[in-house]
Amino acid sequence: MEINAAEAATSRSYEDFEPYCKWLTQEGQAILEINLKGFKKEQLKVETDNWGTVKIYGERPVNGTNNKWSRFHKEIKMSIGCDTNSICAKFSHGLLFIAMPKEAVREHFICGAETRKRTKAIKVAIGVVLVVAIGTYIARRLNNDENIQLIS
Repeated sequence: MEINAAEAATSRSYEDFEPYCKWLTQEGQAILEINLKGFKKEQLKVETDNWGTVKIYGERPVNGTNNKWSRFHKEIKMSIGCDTNSICAKFSHGLLFIAMPKEAVREHFICGAETRKRTKAIKVAIGVVLVVAIGTYIARRLNNDENIQLIS
């Protein structure tokens, strides 16, 4: 008599564990190293979501048995400035490496001082200056028109 996959999954008992993790930093990226001895690549999954979270999980049978499994689930918040489109994972010799590159920061010069390019802040500042300048111009024109009418 055969047992189908759904029945086998319901009879499993799970042993949750927390894998050993450490952060490495290299120029331009942070790397999370997770020790997963005994796992195979097919037993692991790494996903990112739109809220800046990397989800890592996996499960495997313990000692080749069908009913006792070992599993883990981790969620890591990406750091600000992480290039979410360039995150990559590599599994080798029981170690999972997840590289989280930082976004390239373009630099330019303003009045001889080197600064990071912050286009959003610059656009807001220009918008505020324009609104104040237009408001001042209109107020002066209205004030001048009133003075001309009073003199006549």
